[in-house]
Amino acid sequence: MNVQDVTPTTERREGTLRNAAKATLIEERLLVAQAKSGRSNAFGELYERHHLRVYRTAFRILRNRQDAEDAAQGSFQRAFTNLHKFREDSAFSTWVTRIAINEALMLLRQRPIIRPLRENTNDEALASSAFDLADERPTPEQALAETEVRAAVIQAISHLRESLRTVVLLRELQGLTNAETALRLGLTVSAVKGRTHHARRYLRQHLERKYKAAEFLTRTRNGN
Repeated sequence: MNVQDVTPTTERREGTLRNAAKATLIEERLLVAQAKSGRSNAFGELYERHHLRVYRTAFRILRNRQDAEDAAQGSFQRAFTNLHKFREDSAFSTWVTRIAINEALMLLRQRPIIRPLRENTNDEALASSAFDLADERPTPEQALAETEVRAAVIQAISHLRESLRTVVLLRELQGLTNAETALRLGLTVSAVKGRTHHARRYLRQHLERKYKAAEFLTRTRNGN
């Protein structure tokens, strides 16, 4: 099989995926419209479609099953209450994921903090690795440090402009590939890669400033 044989097949597959994504989005918008008109079973269908994804997003932030489930339930309750405010300038799944991130962050902030991050944290690695922390049993000190790093990254994401933040949410939190993200947003793969690069550069710079400032304040308090 040569390249000429493969290319049409690949194009047909991508075309099929695009059509399926469009059909799903149209169906989702119909469910949102029905839910806004008062059909509770329509919102129930939205819940069934997106609950697992929302739960996984919350779990990647909280690393605790019960907390993640609480965040997921709270997210859908908030989405139901504020559905009339949803302007539909993004997919429902993206909107409810943003709510879930806020819910998870709120729970994260409620956890007691015993000690600050270790000084030898590699700032440059935070933006690209905070979501891929090893799923092993860490020591209490490691767990605390990882939680603080993850919270800092999520808070930094909230400061990104909309076009970058949406890509990061899909790529880093929902675990979509560049191709899947491009299909979801109607972008090219190169555009997704470019936005991911710009977002990570901003996050790295933001975190570097944050921890340099924290280190300065710590030294000031200690009289160094």
